[in-house]
Order: sequence, then structure tokens, then C-alpha cells
Amino acid sequence: MNTLLTKYVDISNRFIGKRRCIISILGLATILCGIQETKAQNARQLKKAWDLAERQSQLLYKELQSLKKGDSTLTSPRTLSENNELVAVKRGDWTSGFYPGVLWYLYEKSGKQNWKELAGELTSSIEDEQYNAKTHDMGFKIFCSVGNGYRLTANTHYRDVIIQSAKTLATRFNAKVGCIRSWDHNSHRWDFPVIIDNMLNLELLFEATRLTGDSSYYHIAVSHANTTMKNHFRSDYSTYHVIDYNPATGEVQHKNTHQGVSDESTWARGEAWALYGYTMCYRETGDPKYLQQAEKVAHWLFAHPRMPKDLIPYWDFDAPHIPNEPRDVSAAAVIASGLLELSTFSDQGKDYWSKAQTIMSNLIDNYMSPPNKNKGFILLHSTGSKPSNSEVDKPLSYADYYFLEALLREENLRSGLLQSSLVRKDPKGKLIYFPDNKRDIIPDFSRVGYHQGDRPLPTVASIITLQPTADGTDQQMIQGAIDKIARQPLGKDGYRGAIMLKKGTYNIPGSLLIKSSGIVLRGEGDAEGETLLRATGKQQRSLLKISGDGNYVEDQAEGHVVQSIYIPVGSKYVVVDDSHNFQKGASVLLSYELNAAWIKAVKMDQIIAREGTKQWTTKEYKLKFERVIAAVSGDTLFLDNPVVMAIDPQFGKVSVVPFKFPGRIQEVGVENLRFESEFVNETDENHGWIAIELDKVENAWVRNITARYFGYAAVSLGTLAKQTTVIRSKCLDAKSQITGGRRYSFNNNGQLNLFTRLYTTEGRHDYVTGARTLGPNVFSMSDATNTHADIGPHHRWAVGTLYDQITTDGEINVQDRGNWGSGHGWAGVTQVLWNCKVRGAAIQRPWASGQNFAIGVSGEKIPGRFKDRPVGLWENQNQKMRIESLYEQQLNDRLNK
Repeated sequence: MNTLLTKYVDISNRFIGKRRCIISILGLATILCGIQETKAQNARQLKKAWDLAERQSQLLYKELQSLKKGDSTLTSPRTLSENNELVAVKRGDWTSGFYPGVLWYLYEKSGKQNWKELAGELTSSIEDEQYNAKTHDMGFKIFCSVGNGYRLTANTHYRDVIIQSAKTLATRFNAKVGCIRSWDHNSHRWDFPVIIDNMLNLELLFEATRLTGDSSYYHIAVSHANTTMKNHFRSDYSTYHVIDYNPATGEVQHKNTHQGVSDESTWARGEAWALYGYTMCYRETGDPKYLQQAEKVAHWLFAHPRMPKDLIPYWDFDAPHIPNEPRDVSAAAVIASGLLELSTFSDQGKDYWSKAQTIMSNLIDNYMSPPNKNKGFILLHSTGSKPSNSEVDKPLSYADYYFLEALLREENLRSGLLQSSLVRKDPKGKLIYFPDNKRDIIPDFSRVGYHQGDRPLPTVASIITLQPTADGTDQQMIQGAIDKIARQPLGKDGYRGAIMLKKGTYNIPGSLLIKSSGIVLRGEGDAEGETLLRATGKQQRSLLKISGDGNYVEDQAEGHVVQSIYIPVGSKYVVVDDSHNFQKGASVLLSYELNAAWIKAVKMDQIIAREGTKQWTTKEYKLKFERVIAAVSGDTLFLDNPVVMAIDPQFGKVSVVPFKFPGRIQEVGVENLRFESEFVNETDENHGWIAIELDKVENAWVRNITARYFGYAAVSLGTLAKQTTVIRSKCLDAKSQITGGRRYSFNNNGQLNLFTRLYTTEGRHDYVTGARTLGPNVFSMSDATNTHADIGPHHRWAVGTLYDQITTDGEINVQDRGNWGSGHGWAGVTQVLWNCKVRGAAIQRPWASGQNFAIGVSGEKIPGRFKDRPVGLWENQNQKMRIESLYEQQLNDRLNK
């Protein structure tokens, strides 16, 4: 992703409908005040509008089908004839995309499958317009239909149509003029006509840059917007309709109208297009001159003496017989939708919101069709082209389209909740994912923790009950009980039994060891005065160690190389050279052997050296992701968990290797216990270091524990700890020096682990991963206070971690840490911050091999250690997300298919 695109993506956000936006904090706060104060729009009006829209759109579909029986090339309704008969158009008409867009909006509002099906049907009938280079109206036709379809379904076919349409539209751009040519007709009047309407087609180009990474579309859109701003506006910010350029020199030859009263009049819908278009350009670029232009257009509109009190404009502000001139409801709908978006950016937002509400209220009360009338159109009294005496005082499909868009924008603003452009809820409430230009997506993080979330944590029967000893032999007593249960056979459920530690204090001068499967250590509670395990004495150690033995036993002879194709992040498949030896349910290692080209690409052979700095080497970067084969089809292996680091052939070889791990234990739990360490003073380094340490274990859990006064961690997972859930636990008041290698409150070095509903205080790296920690892994819905360093991946390329609803009074950072430590370098990739609250966050993107994300982060965006590193992808900063917990939504979607 090039630098311009990175900056562009960084400022691009989904708004509502098909729209993206950057919502200023001041603008949104202003709007929310306006929402609370306004009485213009109420639930009754909104329900009335949506009920009518559904009823009328059903009727309009039936009427369209009747017309198509006589002419199958008709695709979309446009208006009513002089005799009030339905007028439908073929796909080449500039209005062909609006009715499919209306149907998509009805699907978005209702979640009803029938609207989705009808929208898809009508959208497919105009898709071939993607190749029509004879018109500039690609945005109206394709983006209002296909664009909405893609936004609401993530259908990759729609994505391809959008990209091709942008390619086609770009052929009409003249670099000398700096604009996209509008019409090809009327060549006797104009050499290179550009109409103000053309501003609405730029959104398609901005989207194409986002989808492809090709910034040429972005540059064309910006050039067109700048040239139009220079030449289309009078000094008072009223707009001409048509500017004719010399295609060889770029000079302006004529300033005309085609649909207004005269060349110097202001055609109402043209001014509406200007307001809407420059608001959209500000959303897509962040360039303040576009915001200023939109504000000046808005001022002109509402300061004009011929703007009616109901804010539904006459068809031209200079029409000679006002007030006895036709209104243009289509212009009003466009203005209302544009104002609602503009209100989120501007410090005049409250006024814009109020005016939009006035327009919408009046449209609902005075300009809607009676039910089951007017062949199914929603709004009446629009004006298509008064000079041509065409479509005067008639319903128009685009009036209905922008009316419904405005209704949706209003409802989204009222909710105050935003969606991401990367992963969002569809109208049925299920997540859909949108790939970037490399087809990488936000991964599914739902298959982590105990049995990947498919089973609840168990309640294992207690078979031994213990009380604190009077003679100081608590450790021997508990260890003896552990060893006794370890000698018991495993039950059919995989458990041997639980040890119940009754209330009281158990002094542990050394370490307790669990080395066998199926054992649970349980207390009667983790509060003060309940079950306490106290690390006594002056020795740095883990109070409770849980670990099997051995390592992976790899079957290299049965391993196969992944084919040399790019496999994007988020994919749940790989393609191998030979799949015959792989079976569903087999455990495999997705084994990356990263090469020197990768080290060079991420610039980790160029770490600025200080004493002890080590440049990265390929022998350290043999990454082994644990996966299970979910299915085999041909040479494609489908995996239980996604690829979280793209497989890129230029950066080395990836193999799929079967393995076993006979020494790894499982079904081990620790629950309802309090752990404390003795200490001498605040910086004591010679006492209990870790409360619970787990390694070489899978399908384990730690729940309802509190650890206090330890030097390093409450819970620390080793590199071979897998599918462990740590839940509803606390790490309090660490005692140690405040420096490196201390106070990693909840530390994860393993794979497929879940940390959730936790709390820490006085930590340094409270929710943290180590070198080459391989995901997916999740830290979710947890808090940290009185922090002394940052949360996040600590060093040397952690891969695939979700930080989901983490709240801290410190920082969460994902960055190049350079020569800190012995050469920490890039801390991680595919690190996703979702709905976190921070004092500050530095989210950087590595030079190669992936992206990092800050979505819905509340707090300051800070530069990080190195200010010249690429910025990660930020969305919806300081805003409320419709999806509160990405992990829980992903899990819910998977479990409730």
C-alpha cells in the first residue's frame, strides 16, 4: 500500500449508507445536542416514511414487471408520464441505478430477505454498464446500486464491478482540462462539457482506490473536484450548470446552463449536487478546502431570499414566476442528505442538522404519495427538466433514493454508533468482511480459548478437600493431593477430579506443580479472607506451575509445501502441492521459513545499533502456527483458524506439516483462588514472581483468581500453551523495580489463547505478548489502571492479536521498537485494537507483510518512538462502535449459524 493510499485509508471511514466519513468530535457533539433539542422529526414520522416506502416499492416493482412484459430491456422505473403512466428506462439511462439503490436501502433498514433478493435482481440487470465509456454517470448508475450491494453483502462480484466501472469512468478524464468529460452529445454547443452533477461520480473513484490500492483514481477525483471548484462557482458560491472547456488547452470557453432558466441562473438541483459533492470530497480526503466549499454553498442556499420557508426549493432560484413555479423535491432530498453528513464535520453542525430535519419533516408530511398511488413512487413534486418541459411536477426515482438515504443517515446519527469499513454487521446482524487491495481481511478471532469457545468452562467434581495445616506443610499437602489425583485414571470426560481448598491461608515456600491432565485446583473464592495461596520466603519463582513435557513431534516426510501463490490474511485455506496424505481433523503446523528478503523488507537488518543490539536473522523466524484441517478439497486444505500473516512467496517457503504433541497435557483448571507474595519493600526483587505459569498445555482455564504483590505476572502462558482461557481475574499491586522484564500482568506467548474480563493495577505491560507469539490470540473486555508502560505486542513480531474493548489509563502501542532490548524491532503485525479506551496509542504498519489496526479507539493518536514509520489503519477514532466487542460478535456469529 503506497504512502498516499495509507494516508487516504487512515482518514477514510464508513459513515452510513454507502458513505464513509471522518466525524469530528466537535461536530458530532454539536449534532447530538441538536438531536436532543430538535422536535421536527419524531418516531411517528419515521415509521410513516418507512412504512410507505415499503408499500410503495412493492407496488413499483409490480408495475415495472408489467412494463417489462412488453419490453424486456427495461431495467428501472424513472418517473410518470403526462398521463401518469409508469416510465421505465434501459440500463444506459443515468437514472437506472436509483431504484435498485432504494431496494438496497429497504434491505438495510429491515433486514428482510425479499428486499435483498429484489435489489440483487435489479442490480444485476444494469451491471453491464460497467463497460459503457460513453457516459460520465457511472457513479449514479453503478455506485448507487452495485456500491450499496457490496456494502451490504461484501459480494466480491460487486467489488469487481465497482473496479471495472472506475476503470471505464477514468477513460473520460482529460488531464489537460483536469476533469472528467460529461456529455458526448450537443457537440455543436460544447467541445468538452462538464456539469456540476459530475461531482457525484467521484465517490466511485475514491472507492476504487480503496479497493485496489491504485491511487490514480484518487488523483483523478481530486483533480476534477479542484477544477470544478475553480471554474463552476460564481463569487457568491452559486453554481453554473455546464462549463465548456477547450480539450487541448484546458481553458474555459463557455459557462452555460442546460436545465436552468438561464446561463446566469442557479438551477436548484445543481446547487444541491455541489453541496453533496464537496461534503463527500471532504469525507474522502480530509482536505479542509472542500469542507469550506460545502459550508459556503450551504450558506448561499439558506440565505437566499427565494428559498421557501419549508426549505423545499423551486426548480431554479431565478425562475421568473416564483412563487408560482414548480418545486423540486429531488433537490430537497439531495440537500437534506448532504446536510446530515455535513453536520458531522462542521462547527455549524447544529444548524445544518436543524435545517435537514425541517426538510425531512416537510417531505414526510407534505410531499409523500398517498399509499398505493402514483405507481409506487414515494415522493411527489420533483422537477426533472423544466426548460424541456420534461418530468415537471412528477415523482422521480432519484428523489426517492436520496430521501431514503437521508432517513438512514438520520437514524445512524441519532444512534451515535458507527460501523467499520473493514468488518461490519449486515442488515441481518451478521458480520461481513471487506478485503483491502491485497484481499487481506480482519481475521476471525473466535476460535480461541478453551476448546476454541465451542464448550463452556466445566465444573469438575471435587474429590479431595483440604484445610490449611497448622504445622506449615501446606505445600507438601497440596502437592501430595495433586500427585494423588494424577495417579487416578482419566474419566470419559477427560477429567480426573478437582481439589477443593477451603477458606484460609496456605503458605507455599516453593512451587506447586501440575504435570498431568484432568486436574483442577479450586478454592472457595478469591476475595480477602477466602482461599489464599501465599508465596513465602525470598525466592523468585512461580507459585503454581502447570506444564506437560516434550515438544512437537513433526512428520516432515508427510509435510507438503504451500503453492507459490499469495494467500491473504483472514483466509481459512492453503493450497499445497499434494494433499493426498492429509485428512480432516489432522493437527498440522503451518510452518513459515522466512527468508533474508523478508528481513530486508521489514528493515530488521538495519536496526540502529547500541550495545547488545542484535539484527534479526532468518534462523529465528521459523514460525509454526498450529492448525487443524477442517476439510480437504483437491489440493486445498481448509483450516479451523485463519491465516494471520499473509503467505507471500517472495518472503520464503511455507509448509503444512502434520504433528503430534504426546507430552502436552489438557483439561487443567485453576479457579476461585487468591494468590499473594510476601515482599520486603516496593522494589523487592527476591520473592514470588509469577502466580500461575502454564506451558505445554491445551484446553486449560484460569478463572476467578486474584494475584497480588507478585513481581512479574498473575498469569503467564508459555510458547506451547494453547487454547487456554483466562477469565474474571485480577493482578494487583506488583512489587518490583519498575523497569524491563517486570510487571507483565497477563502475559501470553502461546497460541489460540483468550484473556477476558480482567483487571490490573500498577503493572507495566498489562496485556502483552512476547517474541513471535503466533495467533489468533485475544485480550478482551479488560481494564488496566495506574499503568507504568504500555499494553500491546512487546517485541519481535507477534502475529494476529485482537485487543478488544481494553480500557487503560496508559497507552496501547503497536510499533517499531527499534533497538530497545536487544533489538525488539517490529512488535507485531495483524494487531487489531477494537473499541479500546486509552490515554494514547501509537499504531504503526510494518514496512512489509501486513497491517495493524485501530478501530473505534478512544484516546489520542500518538506518533510512537519513530515518527517516520508508516501509520497503521485508523477508523472511527473517539467514536462509538455499533459492534461493541468484535470477539463476542464473531463468536456469536459462528455459534449461531
